Amino acid sequence: MFAELLRSIVSRVEGSVGALIMGMDGIAVEQVQDQQPAIGEKLNMVAAAHTTLLRNSMRMTSDVGVGALSELTIMSSDLTLVMKLINKEYFLLIALRPDGNLGRARFELRKAQLQLEEEFVM
Repeated sequence: MFAELLRSIVSRVEGSVGALIMGMDGIAVEQVQDQQPAIGEKLNMVAAAHTTLLRNSMRMTSDVGVGALSELTIMSSDLTLVMKLINKEYFLLIALRPDGNLGRARFELRKAQLQLEEEFVM
């Protein structure tokens, strides 16, 4: 079910190179990628490395009183990463090429997050 959901997201978002569901422990629950396996390997490493940033951002938004973090976007010269929290322990991530459709990616992650909230009840 998770792989199917991720494949549908990647297929609907122009410029996406992969998507995954990951725990805050840095372990991927499920991952899909486009036809370039090297990107998939990098995506897993990049997502795992960004879990610390995501946890720190969650803590910071709470500490300064601006509400709970729901999404984090990171843009580099080669990839845009959009991370959408499912709950405090799991998140969705989609990676886009620089020409990728960021708005559609955010929309698809939001739809998936609503579907997955029940699956990841803590």
